[in-house]
Amino acid sequence: MADYILLRKGRNKLSSFLHVALNIALAVATTASIVISGSYVFGLALVLLSKWRVIAVRPRYWWTNIKGNLVDYIVGIDIAMLIFMAGTDNINFWHILLTIIYAVWLVIIKPRSEPIMTEVQSLFAVFFGTFATALWPTQVNPIFAVLNCFIIGYGASRHVLIQGDDHDYNLTTFICGLMMAELGWLFFHWTIVYRLGTDTTLAIPQLPIVASTLFFFFARGYKSAIRHDGKIRAKDIIAPAIFSVSVIAVMLLFFSVASFDI
Repeated sequence: MADYILLRKGRNKLSSFLHVALNIALAVATTASIVISGSYVFGLALVLLSKWRVIAVRPRYWWTNIKGNLVDYIVGIDIAMLIFMAGTDNINFWHILLTIIYAVWLVIIKPRSEPIMTEVQSLFAVFFGTFATALWPTQVNPIFAVLNCFIIGYGASRHVLIQGDDHDYNLTTFICGLMMAELGWLFFHWTIVYRLGTDTTLAIPQLPIVASTLFFFFARGYKSAIRHDGKIRAKDIIAPAIFSVSVIAVMLLFFSVASFDI
């Protein structure tokens, strides 16, 4: 019996090691394929192929699995797009940083299921999803930005709401999607970015900052309602509200001059 337990522990350790190693390899391979090929196609293909288990079931479960993994799709696809937008001439600092962030997502953040971590996962999806979306509209139709932001808002809010006891979250997730789409439409016509250096075309737009702070406020309010039988207590949301309003106000009032315009 003791030998069996030791063998089982050894297998669990090996399995955990292989899981970490494969996820790190995925992050590195995604970046390498984009930089070497000069295209985002191979990077996106690797991200999608890594989710093969989503469709490794009967077709009637595909849509449910896709919705359940939407946050992971958003983070993986949009980080791959950001790696591409950081340039493909050679490996630079932003490629390395985004690769590390993606590896941390895969190894540490995504596997966790605690309430606080589901909120962090959703914030990752909102930030990186709107980050990549805001940098693409200079080349695409505004409908792309609006639809993509709707999906981000829907997926991120669903990821948080599905953790609660009340499973009637369809209307709320739809409204969150619409609100995010409205932000996407607004910032499509008013895109202000903050440059990250002279060695890359990458820049942080205002949209992911605004969207993330508003989503943080929404998540705090939802958690308060869950704890208090559907009633949001002022003391639970005052600090998040002040933080969110302050960040957005400072950014819009003092860091939206023409020199930052894309």
